[in-house]
Amino acid sequence: MLQRAMRACGQRFGLPSVLLGYCLLLCFAAPGVAQSAGVGKVAAQASASSTQVELEGELEVLHEDDFKNKKSRIRHFLKTGAGERYELKFSQRTAHYQSGSKVRVRGSKSGNLLALDSSSGSTQVLALPASNTLGEQKTAVLLVNFQAYPVQPFTSTAVNDMVFNATSRFYKENSDNQTWLSGQVFGWYTMPIAFTCETSRIAAAARQQAVDAGVDLTPFTRVIYLFPQNGACSWSGVGSVGGATSEAWINGELNVKVIGHELGHNLGLYHAHALECGSGTLTSSCSAIEYGDGSDIMGNLAAVHFSSFQKQRLGWLNDGAAAQLQTVTSSGSYTLDPYEVNGGIRPRSLRVLKSIDASTGKKSWYYIEYRQPLGFDSALPSLYNSNLVKGVQLRIATDDEPNSSHLLDMTPNSTYADDMNDAALLPGASYSDSNAGVSITLSWADSGSAGVAINFAQQSCVRRAPAVTLASSQSGSVAAGSTVGYTVAVSNQDSSACPASTVALASVLPAGWSGSFASQSQSLSLAAGSAGSTTLQVSSPASASAGSYGLAVTASTTSGSGSATASYSIASSQQAALSSAVATDKSSYAKGAVVTTTTTVLAGGKPLANASVQLLISKPNGSAVSQTLLTGSNGQAVYKLRLGKKDPAGLYQVQASASSAGQTVQANTSFSVQ
Repeated sequence: MLQRAMRACGQRFGLPSVLLGYCLLLCFAAPGVAQSAGVGKVAAQASASSTQVELEGELEVLHEDDFKNKKSRIRHFLKTGAGERYELKFSQRTAHYQSGSKVRVRGSKSGNLLALDSSSGSTQVLALPASNTLGEQKTAVLLVNFQAYPVQPFTSTAVNDMVFNATSRFYKENSDNQTWLSGQVFGWYTMPIAFTCETSRIAAAARQQAVDAGVDLTPFTRVIYLFPQNGACSWSGVGSVGGATSEAWINGELNVKVIGHELGHNLGLYHAHALECGSGTLTSSCSAIEYGDGSDIMGNLAAVHFSSFQKQRLGWLNDGAAAQLQTVTSSGSYTLDPYEVNGGIRPRSLRVLKSIDASTGKKSWYYIEYRQPLGFDSALPSLYNSNLVKGVQLRIATDDEPNSSHLLDMTPNSTYADDMNDAALLPGASYSDSNAGVSITLSWADSGSAGVAINFAQQSCVRRAPAVTLASSQSGSVAAGSTVGYTVAVSNQDSSACPASTVALASVLPAGWSGSFASQSQSLSLAAGSAGSTTLQVSSPASASAGSYGLAVTASTTSGSGSATASYSIASSQQAALSSAVATDKSSYAKGAVVTTTTTVLAGGKPLANASVQLLISKPNGSAVSQTLLTGSNGQAVYKLRLGKKDPAGLYQVQASASSAGQTVQANTSFSVQ
């Protein structure tokens, strides 16, 4: 029976026969595998025990790609200053975040899972990460394998050629030489861990092996972990999404299609979808196809060009009257150069307004491209048929919605099993959108250019009340007398035929409170369909009682008024504003000495007892020591660290995160070891 179970497990995970004995451990650890009743009972007990928390930290967003089964999964993790890492579970998620974002979250913690509250304010972005989509991308490739399967399926020479030659050429061509890869391949290294699909474990083990081998990873902003195919993992690749630094995990694949796709995630891109709308191009009953846009590498059918929406997001296509991407606002005939051609005086893509969201003011667009079998797009005819290079492709996408790109089918009644096989609009054919009041016709196309006629219907001015939102810049309670900033965002909902409007702003505050807008005239001038914002600073009296107070902002035009509300919370004496400081007894130590750290926590300027302190001491070699402490009656938490003889010399960083009554504050210091 045991041998049959081992063989079955080996077939499931694609392991060679020599590793069948390893399968019991692998199957036990694999997600979705039934475990013993005892383990299940422990898990049930753990899930039943949860704690309400409010935490701050850095967001890690991972996009898992199961190309074989055309499935994907986006996972979110919060890394706190105390060295903890929680997976976030959203009850509802309307925003797409980027790795490296500083956030504050509120929810129920159970083990390493954090279930966020259902309210829209359960996730607050405190700071956005820096962007890194242009220029040299310094990349380290770590070739690693697992302890029980130390094979080396690729040579470092082959990997170097694939990443820093083929994939770098792909990015150079796509970006018009604005972005490319440089770096080095390190390894092979055998990680002292079992087969695992946990990206954090692979990254930690791979980095430690590289450091132990004398590799300095600090010059590299991007790291790729490439390992032999691990059948336990359904995904072919995983990429962190966005941010100035990134990581990608490649499961046994060595090609531009997969590596280039995951690097696309690293640059901040999501997937290229398609819309299946039955007998129509864009109807009320459409379904999205996750990897449906094969004319974009983010659809992962082949290593072909990114669409113009994706390139625009990466800063590779500019916008203007005679630009590579031209926004069309008036009827006329427009000539497109082939999308792959660089340096022409004519646009390579057009975009036409489709709609404006009434509540957010975000604009959706039609993007129009004329693709030809040039460069990396030479694969297009063989992917589908010649239709895609004989006409123009249309996509829809929305501003500030990175996951909104969808290829449209311009021949929905064709006989192809996959409607996207012939998605292009061919010469002589037209597409019309009565809601947007626009029609798009491909007049002609040849190997050198394509002519597109765009006609807008004559529209009348329709006035509507403006939309307004109000968002606080702080979370939690503040001391009475504090000033809190609120962002006021206003959208002009008038139709495009209307002239600009002046939007008058007014605040409604509790009696005795004060408020002032950043715009001295207390008004905004907005074109039809556009949005604008300002700030409102609100101050409460120093004598105000603890509690939650409501406030509102109204935005008015001659067409009507819109309003939005928010709250201002004043802390009780036990919840007074938190502050902290951390210090060491010396600035420099010898190896073997004892470092005494003292974290002092105050509430309203007075020592606070029983505050939780997460202490993190980071060493120069990347390792860290963490400790959870409680403050005493004097508001202090003391921790003593004995330095070992093998501890590295250099600068040590100390970070203390103090929490109490839903508030969290951080303090930092450093010391050196000789």
